[in-house]
Amino acid sequence: MEESTFHVDTDKGFDLSAALQLKPNAPSDAYGNYYEEVENIRCIVTYVRENLNRKVLCICGHSKGAAVVLLYASKCNDVPLIVSLSARYDHTETPSNRFSPEQLEKLQKKGSFVWLKKGNIEYIIREDDLKKRNSLDMSVVESIDKQKVKALTIHGSKDEVIPVNEAYTYDKLIGPEPYHKLVIVQDANHCFDNINHQKIMTEAITSWLDENKSWAFNEI
Repeated sequence: MEESTFHVDTDKGFDLSAALQLKPNAPSDAYGNYYEEVENIRCIVTYVRENLNRKVLCICGHSKGAAVVLLYASKCNDVPLIVSLSARYDHTETPSNRFSPEQLEKLQKKGSFVWLKKGNIEYIIREDDLKKRNSLDMSVVESIDKQKVKALTIHGSKDEVIPVNEAYTYDKLIGPEPYHKLVIVQDANHCFDNINHQKIMTEAITSWLDENKSWAFNEI
């Protein structure tokens, strides 16, 4: 297990901090393991509360991580603020540009293929992984308790990986304000690579957190 941490002083009367735990020796189950990652978040939140004696006001995720934090919110309803960046809603189809024709041919013939290699580690995609991912039902976000949880969705208008219309779907299911706020960053791509888009994204997050911190403290 590897762990990396970062800490940001927001100058807004509270801190943002995060711990990312990775499983470098078991990458083959990572494509369809959304609910396993939900359980990982639950364990981390519990550890922070019980062992570090700290409050958890917010969790944030990007892309797959954004879907995971929304699933966590729908299941646990115990972290008052959720930030979702570039989240996918419809998982029924695998993006056509994600895997090469050669990889898909290996999947049909052998039931798996090596997608990525990082050092000595192979990231393996199996047919079962795709089935689990394609059957993921994100409509469960409707079960997020509006009395306990508020959510912020940020999406780039030119996201080349996940269509921006998926952000509007989340807004319909979780909204309206103040329960859910939707921010579309004009011309931003999936990873907000442009520094100006990054500034808009971070300002939207810090502003939203500042607006809701008093409410969040009262909820936990």
